[in-house]
Amino acid sequence: MPAVDLATRPSMLSRFDVVGEHSETLRGFVKHLALLNSDDCEVKGGDAVDVVHMKPPLETDDRLCVHVAGRIPLTNDEIRGINAWLEKVKDEYQTPHIRPHQQYIIDPPWEDKPDSNRKIRRYRRYSCAGFVLDAHAQVDVQLLVIDTNELPEVSSETVKTAYPEASSHPVLLAKWGLKGDGPWRIVLAGYVLHALDRSSDEIRAEPYLAQAGDELF
Repeated sequence: MPAVDLATRPSMLSRFDVVGEHSETLRGFVKHLALLNSDDCEVKGGDAVDVVHMKPPLETDDRLCVHVAGRIPLTNDEIRGINAWLEKVKDEYQTPHIRPHQQYIIDPPWEDKPDSNRKIRRYRRYSCAGFVLDAHAQVDVQLLVIDTNELPEVSSETVKTAYPEASSHPVLLAKWGLKGDGPWRIVLAGYVLHALDRSSDEIRAEPYLAQAGDELF
C-alpha cells in the first residue's frame, strides 16, 4: 500500500504501520510520527488510534489523532522482532534520572547515550521519525538515507512548524542537536511517509533519498 492521506482514502492498517499527524498551521506538513499499536483496523483521517511513539517521553500505551499513514507489510517474525526491540528500549528507559526531554533528539535522528563508567550503551535517544526508522531497521528494513550530507536543508521557519513548543527555547533545541540559526540537514517526519510511498519491493531494496518539499504529504 502506498502512503496515504487518510482524509481522502481511509485504509486498513496493521500493527506497527506508520501513522502521522499533520500540523495545525501549515497544510500538509507532517509534524509527528508513531507506530500503530493495534491489529487490523480501518482508519480514516482524524481518527484516534492506539500508538507507540517518542513523544517525548516514550509512550507505549497512547492514542493519537492521525491524518496520514504508510506501511510495508511485515511478517510475523518481523513483528516479533520489533516487539523484542521495543521491550529493550522500554527497559533502558527505566534507568533512574532519565528525564523525558533526555529521551529526545532531533539531530541525529537517534543517538546512543553511553554509561559513563562502563562505556556501553545506557539508552538510545530518538526523534519521533528516528524511533520509527530504528524500529524498521531492527528487521533490516532501511527506510531512509539519513546521511546528513544527503538530506535537504531545513530552515528555522520549518523547524518552528515541526517543533512549535520548542522553537522559542534555543537551549532545548541545542540539547536536541540544533545549534545556531540553521539551516540544518535533519530528518523530518514527512520524509518517512515519502519513503513508504513506494512498492514493498522498492522499500526493501534501497532506502529513500529525501528531496526538498518532502516535509509535506
